[in-house]
Amino acid sequence: MLLGNWREDDEVDSKRMMDYIQGKEAMSLALLKKQEMLGPQLTTVKLTQSPVDGVLRYGDTVLLKASMNDGALSVSLGQKLVSPSGGDLFGVFTGPSTEARVRNAIKIVSGDGMPEGEPVTYGSKIYFEFSSNLGVTGYLASARASGTPTATQLINKQEVYMRPIELGSQPLYECAWTLLPEQVDERIVANGTAVATGSPVVISHCFTNKRLAAVNVGIPTDFGVECGVCAHTYTDTGKVNKLMRETIGRPSNGLISRSETTENLWSLVFT
Repeated sequence: MLLGNWREDDEVDSKRMMDYIQGKEAMSLALLKKQEMLGPQLTTVKLTQSPVDGVLRYGDTVLLKASMNDGALSVSLGQKLVSPSGGDLFGVFTGPSTEARVRNAIKIVSGDGMPEGEPVTYGSKIYFEFSSNLGVTGYLASARASGTPTATQLINKQEVYMRPIELGSQPLYECAWTLLPEQVDERIVANGTAVATGSPVVISHCFTNKRLAAVNVGIPTDFGVECGVCAHTYTDTGKVNKLMRETIGRPSNGLISRSETTENLWSLVFT
């Protein structure tokens, strides 16, 4: 009888050990799958060298760095969103690392059929194309806020995401953006002139006229907690805007549009 109890104890111990080993192997496999998914997104890439003439050109590969938190605009393939029209959409965020990687390298593509190498001009239609090394051709896109839960639901603003496009297909109009100078007073004069790379720019969505914005709202992703991105025009209050304009000697009669705040400012980062 005692021998039977000992054997039963041995069997229980053996079963516990087997369960532990199986659990450990399963965790290892899950970790390997995670690494397999994240690895390609974290591969380093080469950006375009900083232009000597300080002019942005079609075909340049850059980082879009948010003035709000110094994060780089990044996609996360693990954060799939619900698309009312079907297909996968992927969440975009501002990651803490500004090292050039597959997930944050952005290629500037003309929306008007201009060839690579031609200067990008203020007011022209452009696309922001993510690296093809992601395994999918995707463009930065936006759509009006809706009741569909997506990655920016905590922000409660117009959605921004990466929309995959079939190879050879034309990006949808929701992928079209335009660059504006930081200073509101310079926009009419600067329209049609080459985009300078040394100053922050405002990125405006062509369809909704909302500005691309980085906000300090933490959202969990496969890469940790990163800051949210949305399309919303953040502006100074009327009184603050007037005082700032008076300080720098500009008109403050209320007829001039208010300047965007730091949330809407982005810098172009080259090698």
